[in-house]
Amino acid sequence: MSTTPEAASNRPAYRVSIRALAEFGLDEGDLVSTFRATPSALEGRETHGLAQRRRTDEYRAECPVTLAWHHPDFDLTLAGRIDGTWPGGVEEIKTCRVPPDELPDSARRQNRRQALLYAALWSLQDPDTDRWTVRLTYVHSQTQQEWQEDEVWLRPALLDFLVGELSRYETWLARLQSHRQHRDRTLDRLAFPFSEMRPVQRTMAETVYKAQATGRQTLIEAPTGTGKTLAALFPALKAMAKGHHQGIYYLTMKGTGQPLVLDTVRALNLGADDIQVVNLQARDRLCLSPDTPCDGALCPYARDYYSKRSRVRERFFDQPIWDAAHLTELAEAERICPYYLSQDWALWADLVVGDINYLYDTAAVQPYLLREVDNQVAVLVDESHNLIDRGRGMFSARLSGEAIAQLDKQAPQGIRNALKPLKRALRECQPEQPGLSDQAPDGLIQALRTWLQGSAKLLRDSPFWEPPAAWQALLFDAGRFVRINELASTLDFCWRYTPGKPAERTVETLCLNPARLLRAKHDLVNSVTAFSATLVPWHYSQAMTGLESAVPLSLASPFQPEQFRVTVITDISTRYRDRSGLAERIAPLIRAFQRHTAGNALVFFSSYQQMGQCEPLLGDDPTIIAQRRDMSLLERLALLDRLRTEQGLTVLAPLGGVLGEGIDLPGDALTGVMVIGPGLPQVNPLNDRIRQSLDRSGQPGFDFAYRFPGLHKVLQAAGRCVRTETDTGDIWLVDDRFGDYYQAGWLPAHWQVRLVERSTVL
Repeated sequence: MSTTPEAASNRPAYRVSIRALAEFGLDEGDLVSTFRATPSALEGRETHGLAQRRRTDEYRAECPVTLAWHHPDFDLTLAGRIDGTWPGGVEEIKTCRVPPDELPDSARRQNRRQALLYAALWSLQDPDTDRWTVRLTYVHSQTQQEWQEDEVWLRPALLDFLVGELSRYETWLARLQSHRQHRDRTLDRLAFPFSEMRPVQRTMAETVYKAQATGRQTLIEAPTGTGKTLAALFPALKAMAKGHHQGIYYLTMKGTGQPLVLDTVRALNLGADDIQVVNLQARDRLCLSPDTPCDGALCPYARDYYSKRSRVRERFFDQPIWDAAHLTELAEAERICPYYLSQDWALWADLVVGDINYLYDTAAVQPYLLREVDNQVAVLVDESHNLIDRGRGMFSARLSGEAIAQLDKQAPQGIRNALKPLKRALRECQPEQPGLSDQAPDGLIQALRTWLQGSAKLLRDSPFWEPPAAWQALLFDAGRFVRINELASTLDFCWRYTPGKPAERTVETLCLNPARLLRAKHDLVNSVTAFSATLVPWHYSQAMTGLESAVPLSLASPFQPEQFRVTVITDISTRYRDRSGLAERIAPLIRAFQRHTAGNALVFFSSYQQMGQCEPLLGDDPTIIAQRRDMSLLERLALLDRLRTEQGLTVLAPLGGVLGEGIDLPGDALTGVMVIGPGLPQVNPLNDRIRQSLDRSGQPGFDFAYRFPGLHKVLQAAGRCVRTETDTGDIWLVDDRFGDYYQAGWLPAHWQVRLVERSTVL
């Protein structure tokens, strides 16, 4: 081992923050995820600045430190920024919302370790000073009260501590590097798992590889049948073998897409020495003690989490794929929380498979972890046309009087008293009438911060009260509401107020355009490759996903044009002003479509209301099935089974619903799709706010808020038809605006479209 600053350019290199090194070595303490008094990044910056300005003239703030550490097989750079130094002293400042004695023990241990590491590094720059004051200062974010904890260390002891921590980390990196070297050799030789790669797959794979090799962003429109999962994953593995990145995040919009990715990995026949895959799952899917708060004092799987984590770390290399079953098996044997273990292990995985919220959500742990260890990650985003709506959802928050009322019913008097300021703030921020506003609820946000600050003390003062689910729910809602509002701007956010009785009041912080916040997440990683069957028009998808610089690629369909019989019917308008008599014109068309299709058919309507007007005109026909609003998951699965096993069925469904995306009905299970209307979102105050926000930002507001989201729903629905190379199918699009879409080039290039100006001839 060496600490010389020069590193060979062709050697593997790792970079880790001092904070991450301190956290890695933490090997005692409980997991306390119920603690919600953690300050936001904004609070931390402001509090640090105020504290530093109160120091003496000899105090130096924000002192960068680095250390190059060389192992025979790799180089490691340790880097950080010390909050403050003075001759013979180092200070680490931590912002808090509660007195430090109310912080979790594990957090205080990590903070102390971080301060000692900073002091050791700073002492390397001043070898003549033997005695060092290591100061850990906690500053209350609201009152600015300070608590200082001083320790005096001799320089040799500090350096011994530093060497011990680096040696432990180095041992782990050596094991990881050995795995990665074997992985790269294996993946470099890896053959495509099928006899040949289809031309369209090859085009996509080459594009993905080149983008990841150069660190570019790419948008790929890959039609149904492309085999996009393998066409994205295979080149990403090859690029990793060549050192273009050290990890891959394959992100899906729905949990149902993740098993396909894992099955694709299994088809490659890779062992535990060849690849490490972690499948991130929702907490409720992995939790082994679902009725217990995630707190070491209450949950046996959270108790002593950090020592257990250190003990099982080497088990990471036991399995090639850490899915829910394997994580749960290990967790039960070791009595450790599988959810948080999967989050920790994802940092070291070659491939992480999970929902997009693990990278993009404001509460996600992974972006922080990636930043702290400077991990080189390539991101694959599947079904990325959904990133716009999912982004709006992830960057929005809601606080309800109902959540407060539920806790109020179950809490002891002390906690009920603490809820009174929240109730008052929620009442006082409400206007007389419900509606949207550009005004943030500043008073409510401050009241929530104060309540979060006191949450730990409230629990401590109620030792015999077991917190119900309502406690955890309100902590989550309050923390999210505060965090989202620190990101919000009137340029791309608004607020919705719903006054009423105490339990009926709500305030929502609504993201209108997620591009700015999505872009910030993209900047954390090496490359982003987003793909979907529906991304055209390009300027819309690029602008709204925060991928403005992405290189677009439209792949040719693997199917022949004659497999699709596409009819655009232009003599019918489904506009609101033309609704009179519309059902009477649509019903005969549906009958004609039934006669025209050999197998089963899906007929999509713009709304349940439109569907309800048309259904009675079709008569009492047992082959016609209408999707109900309240249809359960089991009922939907039963309906799909009927389509796979019966013939001559016609299913009526709302456009944009569960039947319009993500289902696979090959062959006679589905031979026809009819879409009535262009699927424009409902004109309402919120959608019009979205339009106005986009207009102000220089984008075509109506197109981006209404026309193109509807177009994507239509194309997704049509994409349910023709799923294999032997399928044929009919697609009927009913509305005069589809003629305009055809002329604009917004319909798939492989469709041979027949324009029909007189629907009565069909």
